[in-house]
Parts: sequence; C-alpha cells; structure tokens
Amino acid sequence: MLTQRYQVAVLLAVVLLGGCYLLLPLGASYLLANQLRAYGYSQVILQLGYPGWTQMTIPVVSFQQDLGEERLMISLTDAEIQYDMGLLFQGRANRILLRDVAIHVLTVHSTGAITGGKQEEENSDEESSPWRLLTAGDLLRTLPILPFGELQLERLTVFREQATGPLRKVTIDGELTSTGNEVGGHLSFRGRDTGSYSLVVAGKSASTWSATLSSQRPQAAPIVSWQSRSRPTGSSDIQVDGQLRMDVQELAPFIALLVPIGPELEKVTGQVALDWAGVAATEAALGSLWEDEHTRVDGQVRINVTLPALKGVAKDIALAYVGRFAGNATQAEWAMSPGVFLTATVNTQPRLIPDAVRLILPHGDQLVRIENKNVVRGTLYWKDRPIRTVAQGPLQVTYGRPSGPVVATFETTRAEGRGSELILVEGAYQLEGVLPGALTERLSAKEAAGRVRGTVRLDRAHIAGVLLPPSSITIKQIGQGAVFVPGATVNLSEPLTVECDLIPRYCSAGPLTATILAPTVRIGSQTVSSTQGLLSIPEMETRETNWTAGGMLVITGVSVGAGGTIPAPSHWVTKFSADHTNIGADLQIDLPAYEGVVTARVEQSLQTPYGRLHGTIGPVRFDGAERRLSRLTRAVGPSSDLLDGTISATVDATWDETVGNHSSRTRVISASARLVAENVSGYYHDYGLRGVSTSMVLRAEGTDSIMMVQPATLFVAAIQSGVDVNNIKTSYQARWKLADPFPIVELKDLQCEMFGGMITSPGLLVDLASPSSMTTFSLRDLDLAKILSVDQQRGLEGTGTLNGTLPVTITSRGMVVDDGVIEAQPPGGVIRHLSTSESSKALSDSDQSLQFVAQALNNFHYKVLRVGVKYEETGMLNLSARLEGRNPELTQTPPIHFNLTVQEHIPTLLKSLRLIEDIHGMIERQYSRP
Repeated sequence: MLTQRYQVAVLLAVVLLGGCYLLLPLGASYLLANQLRAYGYSQVILQLGYPGWTQMTIPVVSFQQDLGEERLMISLTDAEIQYDMGLLFQGRANRILLRDVAIHVLTVHSTGAITGGKQEEENSDEESSPWRLLTAGDLLRTLPILPFGELQLERLTVFREQATGPLRKVTIDGELTSTGNEVGGHLSFRGRDTGSYSLVVAGKSASTWSATLSSQRPQAAPIVSWQSRSRPTGSSDIQVDGQLRMDVQELAPFIALLVPIGPELEKVTGQVALDWAGVAATEAALGSLWEDEHTRVDGQVRINVTLPALKGVAKDIALAYVGRFAGNATQAEWAMSPGVFLTATVNTQPRLIPDAVRLILPHGDQLVRIENKNVVRGTLYWKDRPIRTVAQGPLQVTYGRPSGPVVATFETTRAEGRGSELILVEGAYQLEGVLPGALTERLSAKEAAGRVRGTVRLDRAHIAGVLLPPSSITIKQIGQGAVFVPGATVNLSEPLTVECDLIPRYCSAGPLTATILAPTVRIGSQTVSSTQGLLSIPEMETRETNWTAGGMLVITGVSVGAGGTIPAPSHWVTKFSADHTNIGADLQIDLPAYEGVVTARVEQSLQTPYGRLHGTIGPVRFDGAERRLSRLTRAVGPSSDLLDGTISATVDATWDETVGNHSSRTRVISASARLVAENVSGYYHDYGLRGVSTSMVLRAEGTDSIMMVQPATLFVAAIQSGVDVNNIKTSYQARWKLADPFPIVELKDLQCEMFGGMITSPGLLVDLASPSSMTTFSLRDLDLAKILSVDQQRGLEGTGTLNGTLPVTITSRGMVVDDGVIEAQPPGGVIRHLSTSESSKALSDSDQSLQFVAQALNNFHYKVLRVGVKYEETGMLNLSARLEGRNPELTQTPPIHFNLTVQEHIPTLLKSLRLIEDIHGMIERQYSRP
C-alpha cells in the first residue's frame, strides 16, 4: 500500500517535472519578452529551445526600437549556449554561439517627443546607475570574470540606411574569450566589395585596454590604435594615461557609416593623434568623476584630415589642428596653435549669419578658409547648464573665392556660446567685391561694388557694429524716373555706428558722414556735373523690409548743361527724407552773388517711376555791376545781357512710366512754368531794352509741345537803336512743337510811341515755318519836327503831323513792305533848310536852278507831303516822296512840286528815317545842270 503511494507520488512528481520542463521555454520566453518591452522595445518575438544537459538552443529573438528619426531592428536565429552543469550553477557558460545576427538601422520620421514622465524616469535611472557605485580606484582592479568563456560570432550583419560607402552593410564574424582576469578577442568584418578588417582587443583592468583596428591586407598599417593604462601615484590618487592613433584614409569606410562623405573614398586622407594623462582621487565615484575637485586631465591633439565632401554641406574639406587641452571638475581649457584650421567649399550659408549679411554674400559653391596667426585659447565650462564655451584669440574666417564676386573676411577676438547657441561674438570684418543683383535692384542700379570694413559685436539677438573709413561703394548706371546717374562713388568719412535686433528685425544707424563723387547726373535732357558731394544722415532705421532715412547732401562745383549753363562754382544744398516707398528732397542752389537763386522740391516714388518737381528761380535782382545775367549764366552770349530789374520763375513737372508698342519708358507726363520779368533793362546786339515787364505761364503737352496757357501782356518802356521806341504794349501767346525749329507766336493789339506819335497793329502771327504772315501797322500823329531832329539830320527842321499805313509781310527770309504810305496831315507844315557857311559857299558856286531850290527850302510851306514805302526781303528800302507848297517870301514864284526817290540798303525800317538827311543831296543832284 505504501509502495503504491510512493509510486503515485513519484509519478506525480515526474509528471509535474515533465510539465515544468515542457512549459519552461514558453514561460521563460514570455517573461524575457515582457522584460524587453519594459525597456522600451517593441515587436518583440522570443523563442527559447528545450535545455539539454550540455547545451540549449535559441531559435528566434527579434525586437525593435525607435531612435529619433531612425529605427533599430535586431534579430537572432539559431543561437546556441554550451555549458557544464557544474559551471552553469556558478553562472558561467562555456561557449555562446551566435550563428546569424542581423542589426538594421532604418530611416523613419519621428512622431513624438519625450514626455516629462519619461524624462523623470531617465533621471531616476541615472541616479541609480551602477557607475555611481564604482570608484576611480576600481579602475586599478582586474576585470571581473565574465559569464562565458568564449563568445563566437558566425555571422553578424549590420545595415544602416543613412550611411554611405561600402560599409553601409557589414558582415562580422570572430570570437571573444575570457581567461582568468584577462579578456581578449579577434573580430573580422567586411563590407560590400571590400577587403576584410581585423579588430584585436585585449584588457587587464577597467582602465588598461588596447585595441587595434587594421586591414587584413599584407603589411597594412593599423587603422585605429587605442591604448589606456592606469597606475597609482604616491598620494591617494590614480593616474590614467592613454593614446589614440587613427589612419583617416584607412578609416574612410567607417567614416562613411556616420556622415555622408560620398563615394570618392580614395580622396580621404589624414592622421589623428591624441595623447592624454589624467589624475583622479581613488575614492571618487565614476558617475561623478568630473564633479570631483581632484580630477584633472591634460593632453595634446594633432589632426590632419581631408574629406571629399559632406553631402549637402561642403566639399573639398581640409582640416588641420594642433593644440593642447586641460580640464578639471568645472572647466576644460584648450589652445590651438597657429595655422590654417579649415578650408572647404560650402554650398549653404551658415545659419548664424544675419539676414542683412546674407543678402550681400554670394550663393552657390564658395570657398571657406579658417586660420589663426596667433594662438587661440578657449574654455569649456561644463558645470554650467547649459554648458558655456568661451574662445579668445584672432581666428580669421574668409568666405568667398578671390576671383569671385564677393570676398568676406571676419576676424573674431572673442566668442561665447551656451549649449548649441552662439550668444556672443566680437571681431572685425571686411567685405570686398560686387554686390548681388537682388541688392542692386533695390538701389535702382545696374551694378554696385564696394569695399567696407569695420567691427561688430553679436550679443545673442543684438548686433552692434562700427563701419570704419575708408569704406566705399561704387554704383553704376543708377536710374529712377527722369534721373540717371552713370556712376557714383560713396566714401565713408567718419565711423558709422550700426545696431540691430535680429528677432524684431530692427536696425538703426548713424550718424553717417560720407563724400560722394558723381561727375555727371542726367535729369531729363539736362546734364549736371559736379566736383564733390558731402552726405550727412543723422539716423537711419530699418524694420524688416521697411526703412527710413533723412539727412542733407551738399554738392560743390556744380555746372548745368554741356556748356555750363550755370557757371561754377555753384553750391547745391539738398535736405531729404526717404523711406522704402518714396524719397522727398528740398534743393537750394547758391551762387557767389546769388543766395537761393534756385529752390526746388522733388518727390520720387521708389516703387514706381512716378515723381514730381516744384521749383522756383529767384526772384533775381540785377544791379548792373556784379549782379547781371552774364554773371549768373553762360546761356547768354557776349552781345546780350540784363542789367537791371527782377526776374523770377516757377516750374512744376510730373513724370511716370508710359507703355508703348513694344516697351515702356519713363517720360514727363505734365509740366508747367511761370516766368515773370519786372522792369528789366539790358541790351540785345545793337538794341537797348528798358523797363521790360511781362508774366507768362507755359505748359508742356506731353513731351512733344509747349504752349502758353493764356495770352500774356508785354510792356517795354523803351527800345533804343538810334531812334527810340517807347511804351511798347502788346499781348502775346506762343506754342511750340519741339520737333519744329521755331515756335509760333501770336501778337495782338500791338502799340508803341515813336516820334511823338503812335504806331499800332491789330495783331500778327509769326510762324517762320509757314510761307508768310501779314499785318498792317498804322502810324498816327508822328511829329515831323522830332523826325528831323534826329542827330544825323543836321541842317533841316520843320513842323507837321504825319499819318500812314505800312502793310507788312513776314517770311522765313525776312520782312516785306508793299505799298506803304506816309502822308502829312492837313493843313501841312513848314520845312526849313538852315544854311551853314559851308553850304552857303557851295550854293554860291552852283547854278541858278539849285540856288532857286535852296531859296525855296529856306522857308518852304508845304500842303502835301506823301511818301511811298517799299521794303524788300533783301533789306533794300525804296522811298518815293512827293512835296507840294511854296516859300511865302518868294511872292513872284508859283507853287513848287518836288518828286524825290531814295533807294538804300538798310537793316531795319526805323533806320530809314535817317535817310532824310540825304534829301538835300538828292535835290542837288536832280536839279543841277550838267
């Protein structure tokens, strides 16, 4: 009975043990899978085999985890663990065999951020980290016994999707052994179409290690060689020495795993050497080693690397660095020896460059060169949060090729950063070259080039700088509206202070003082030349794309027109205010004897060609001495001048873009002017003018013609040409098609006083382009005594009143008078010939007929005096005179009739009256006997 019970119990125990054995792989797989999920892994697949007396298989292990923008996927198949039962109970396996392991790192898009709870969990894990339990003294101890004697890899495949080069996919095999307190191993791996690489590792303690990575080619140099050794010092400290050597050319396939350097791996060359020595307290915990005040480290670094490219960043990269470093619990100091640190060709501009500077710098492939001619020192304060970095020394950065459009040089004297943010930069800069088209278009120019230098300080989002002389900029072919400048150069005279806040994109600058050299400026059809300009702007501001500025421009040595319409030296002063939409300027022109001779207000849109002008000339007063027209302008010749009186003018004009059949251009769309002369006196060739007064308003009709808005009145006190013409009055109106050589002038109600009488005309249309224009001049109440009193008419005097009409035809070749008549008003008058001793002697020697005529003219009372006038285009004047009357002293003599003909070539009609003095000679020749 008892035996049967034992048999049942044994049977149940066997069944129970068998059940546990059968359920062991499933249960263990479940527990381990949950543990992996707890560590953040997903898609966990775990299958364990049944354990044997000496070995156990693991058919499948697979899991994955998202790492930012990449996903880590690990899978093991057909793994095997070999053990002895005795060692197994001690926690060791004889051998672990991994037949097929695959590690894939694939690219994905991150869908979330780390939560606060996870962050707190990480902090908690960090506080409970085993590194907090180890001390620096543990580095001197031998390595602990590993849980296996041998780890063998038959096939390990590693693939990273973002990597480039032949090691994008790597196959690894090898073994790692643990014998006593020493660990050694040898791994061999190869990439696609590459030779095999060998990694040999040996370690005796936590800090005494050596590792060598080399190619398995014959006589191949080591790729990476690392050695670390620790030893106690005489005090309670330990010292750790180490060195690292890398052959960058052999390391190229591995570099391509981390950064995209492109397929041209044969262009990768260089060496890296790092030597260090550190001291730490024996009792310092490894987790807080850098917080211990006894911790110190120093060493030196030598780097010389060339890379063909970093995809999307730069190419043809050459890096050279030689320096030392030292650190303690609070900071690390480094020093870089003089030399060329970096040369590369970049195709993207660094983000730390302000937007205002980005507009100037060229885009595309540009050469970058970083060098220091003196030692550059820096300090890393890693105890600060975030970590703070300070660098001091003349580090020079050059951007742009010497043969390129722009070369920018920046030499920093101090730089400071917190974390990944650059918070302070101080230094000097220089820009030289041609500005890009986007910036010259804002200046309405075709090309702009310059050379500027200065100092700058970047403090987080605030920039403060000083632009230093002799910075300059040359702009070519500036055109806006009716203004065109072939070329101008601006030279900075005094330092210019500039401050900018990058976050609101606000900048202010000033005061600005600069000289401007613009030899010629074309305004419409006029050319303005100058010697030099002085520009002063108290303050300028910009906010994003908007800007404002105001100041004054003084230009000396100005002349207008090709022949110098306004003689130099004229002085131009312009006060202006401008913003991103338009510019307005007030102009004043001073001459040595005329202050404010011209004033104008000009407004020009900077977004459209539209602009307008309002200007005034004078009032200019002449005094006949220094203040005369010939001293004001060279437009008048030596035979013309204004000596007295006042002149003034106002001008208004607007211009805009007009669209034609095939193109558009800027043209004047409206213009008007008002000219005023008050009591002006002067001369024109042989004519003297006195008391000229008029006021006219002109208006331009497009750019084709100019016309007077309404008739204007002209008054001239006197015209002097040997015979005075006084009180000339008329109304006139003119229009001028600029394509025609002369304007058309219409005169109405012309009248003047001459020889005590009045000359009038109803009107006259003067158009030299037409065949002819006609009018009639009426002569009323001319005093014969005043006619004969002309200085040249000596020996004749008389009385009487003359009236007449002169039909005048004006052609392009001159003036014609046909059938003009001048008659004495009834009852006539008296003409007397006053004898002189010379004329009496001549008459005594003449015949009786001439003596009779002379006697009759001594006191000739005429009843009829009629003169016919004919004037030809050639200037030939023909006068036919008929004189009827008698001398009352000759009672026995019947009435006498004289018929005289005078022909003379004279310049004007009025001068014909001077020929009266020839009457005596004509009578003598006509009545003398042969």
